Amino acid sequence: MQDIFKKENILKLTVIVGIAGIMLIFFSTVFSGNKAKEDTFAEVSESEADTLTQYRQELCDELGNMLASIEGVGKTKIMLTLDGTVRNIYATDNDIQQRETSADKQSNEKQSCIVIRQNDGSEKALTVGQLMPKIKGVLIVCEGGDDSEICERVSEAVSAALDVNKTHICVTKMNT
Repeated sequence: MQDIFKKENILKLTVIVGIAGIMLIFFSTVFSGNKAKEDTFAEVSESEADTLTQYRQELCDELGNMLASIEGVGKTKIMLTLDGTVRNIYATDNDIQQRETSADKQSNEKQSCIVIRQNDGSEKALTVGQLMPKIKGVLIVCEGGDDSEICERVSEAVSAALDVNKTHICVTKMNT
């Protein structure tokens, strides 16, 4: 019993107890059974990916139609690079509390998301909108891409339509 209370043994015992505690915490999070949260996250991710794909496709289609109507451009293929992903905007409940102190007023603002309870008992934050990611770069492959004047007109049109700097736009000739 006296050996247990020696400094060396106390240090070893402390390390062993610490490691055991960390292992218990790890195993409790691994085997906690929060499957519902993981499923919800997977659904949101798939939904956001679908929204992002649809957003990119609509932009490419609309831009392709506009560029094809420019004289000399011809058929087009477009690739967009997006910066980030879809960000949801959640409804919030602003609760402003004001306290008066002896010399001046202080304002504390507390903001919280509005949560909706669904029929199955799960809760979900109320989404009021989405912010689409910015366009980082544009690649246009077109039949008229070998003419510098057409390339310049296409770059100007894309820059104006998508609010993208011309240095992030590449126009090249389509392989025939």
